[in-house]
Amino acid sequence: MLRLTLARDHLLCGYGTNLDPSADLKFSGESTAGARPSIFFGPKRDALHLITKRLHAALVVRPKTLQDMQPRLHVLAFPGGDPEVTRIWQEQAEGLGQQIRPKVMVSEWQQASSLLEHDADIYQQEFKSTGDLSLTLRIQACVSGDALRESWQLSGLNPQHYEAYLIYWLESEIGAGHQMQSTLFYEPACALASYRGPVCFSLQAFQGDKTLPTAFAECGTWQHQARTARRFADVLRSIWTRDELVGMSYAGVQKSASSWLPLEPNSLAALGRTDGIIAWHAPLDGTFELRFRLTKNLDQLLEPMAPLEGTLRSVRESDQKWLRGLKQAPSFVPAPQQKQYQRTLLTLKQMQDPTGGIIAAPEFHYDLTHCGGYAYCWGRDAGFISYAMDICGMYEESAHFYRYMQKCQSADGSFLHRHDMDGNLGSSWGLLQPDETASVVFGLWQHVKLAENKALAEELKTMVEKAADWMTRSRHPLDPELPIPGFDLWEEREGVHYYSVAALAAGLKAAIDLYSYMKWTVPAAWETRAKELITLCNSERFVKKDRFARTLLRRVSPYQRSAIENQGESLRMHRSAAGRPIYSLEQDYVVDISQVAAVYPYEVLDLKKHRAAYNDLLDAVMQRLWRAEAGGLGRYEADHYRDGNAWILTTIWLALAAAYKHDDESGPKEKQWQAAKTAWQWTLQHVPAEGQLPEQVDPKTGRPSWVMPLTWSHAMFALAIQQLPKEVYS
Repeated sequence: MLRLTLARDHLLCGYGTNLDPSADLKFSGESTAGARPSIFFGPKRDALHLITKRLHAALVVRPKTLQDMQPRLHVLAFPGGDPEVTRIWQEQAEGLGQQIRPKVMVSEWQQASSLLEHDADIYQQEFKSTGDLSLTLRIQACVSGDALRESWQLSGLNPQHYEAYLIYWLESEIGAGHQMQSTLFYEPACALASYRGPVCFSLQAFQGDKTLPTAFAECGTWQHQARTARRFADVLRSIWTRDELVGMSYAGVQKSASSWLPLEPNSLAALGRTDGIIAWHAPLDGTFELRFRLTKNLDQLLEPMAPLEGTLRSVRESDQKWLRGLKQAPSFVPAPQQKQYQRTLLTLKQMQDPTGGIIAAPEFHYDLTHCGGYAYCWGRDAGFISYAMDICGMYEESAHFYRYMQKCQSADGSFLHRHDMDGNLGSSWGLLQPDETASVVFGLWQHVKLAENKALAEELKTMVEKAADWMTRSRHPLDPELPIPGFDLWEEREGVHYYSVAALAAGLKAAIDLYSYMKWTVPAAWETRAKELITLCNSERFVKKDRFARTLLRRVSPYQRSAIENQGESLRMHRSAAGRPIYSLEQDYVVDISQVAAVYPYEVLDLKKHRAAYNDLLDAVMQRLWRAEAGGLGRYEADHYRDGNAWILTTIWLALAAAYKHDDESGPKEKQWQAAKTAWQWTLQHVPAEGQLPEQVDPKTGRPSWVMPLTWSHAMFALAIQQLPKEVYS
């Protein structure tokens, strides 16, 4: 999983590991400590623009004066990276240490500190060496000008007695694919570079405005098994045989376990699935820069960049100025939460692509086999996210998002499952989710109202009209009173969901309010259907005295049919357009946090009439969904996804829903206030050290789990800072 991200312009960088997520649960929040950059996306942030598959690094220290029975090489591996390469390098180094005397000493860096600044997208790390050396490494990093730029400072060893080599290995995957690309050492820029089409990604090292001396560089082609990941032992052997008096001694350049290499670059290019390895002479005094750069071609690698010190200062100043222009946290919010609020706003900005699209989260598993791909834009997630942006004063970012959404709208007016950053429909397992269309219209109205942006309303009038028409006419084929069926917000079941109905009612009401605000004629059909949907949200079909229905006419598979009927439940049947029977469960009363959406944020449940039932729902959510071990709230009863972990966003949602108080009703009772306080305090206790919020929390360890950062989690945190009353902090 990723530990944190840095992003700016067209580049997004994630720090973390490439552990298989299915095997990573026991390492959640632990295996990523001290992680180095492991994944890059560009020139867009979506899943189709992955540009690196694996990165791995080690620092090799060689004593200049050799002593009997003392290590000839110290190999300091960085934590994180790719587990396969970690294993290969460890085995090669240990094997080499057994073959020669004195040995190669293999150890790992120990992270001493990790700080993602709360008011600037600057990351600071400090490492201490383990083993026999006393070495400290301090790193400052930022993204600027489509480059991740890192300032490295090594201290603790006398350069008269030691020399160091920084070795980096890279496997590229430009455009989420590894065919028809090239990796080479580009000598004019002293860069290890991979390119395909208009994307070129490179590694360079500088001291001041001069490139660091390159000790070795080579690329390989996996199709021919010429993989440079297995070249590590050869590079190590060449370093330890280096004789400063008589020059380099080597036997040849063949790739074998017994060969020595000339420590000079090999500039041949590789084609297809490629990787590359590069080693620099790293200074043990002063600072140097490591640069991961995204360009359109090799020529641009020759273009100079501003000094890193000035770039770090510029990033800090511009981020702080941007934050000052936004809505500040209320004065009663404690200082630690005010800082976390600033980090949250910066993360929301990170997750927005230059096209305006907002990704749900950065990708974290390179093969995309376990998560379905998070780096897409969902209308539902982004509806909450843009709402948070507007509540916090990020008006420009929110307006940019809605212009992007215009490109995503289907011909019939709906917004389907998810989209890439160009507005193309993404791969899907739940194509139609009615609440997505409603979320976009609901969010746009919040923006126009809060930002007083009538110009954007004029610009997007056709988009709103098409969406509202679709919400008005889309009906259930079996029961026209109900809206069109689709997948729920968790994308796991089909039917007419209470959350979807509430969203549709709020979406149509938002379209009506927007038209009224702009003094446009409101279609009578919209008003009629909005009233019908609000009535449905408050009817006994969904709201009983002691419970809420989660889903009406939930679709069941043929093999589930007999089991459900044997339990005495009634099913309804209708036929598809192709004549196949479709069976539906009349009502599903599973407790689900999404049921509170009828109050927060959609405000379509009549609390004068249903306050007692709503309080009972909040009590049921707290009793049945609160996790007994580490706390936090699950999504719904018997949630099976990732073993039913607690989610950050659901826990904050409970706090917001329980503390909700409208002007025309009595407000929460003591029990609901306590639920809001408990949920909010748990959230604050589970903010990771660097401040970027995960999707889930491991119930046994309390550590972050699965996806991090999740943009929706940050949106809910921002909303909570602005909307939770002072009483929740007491």
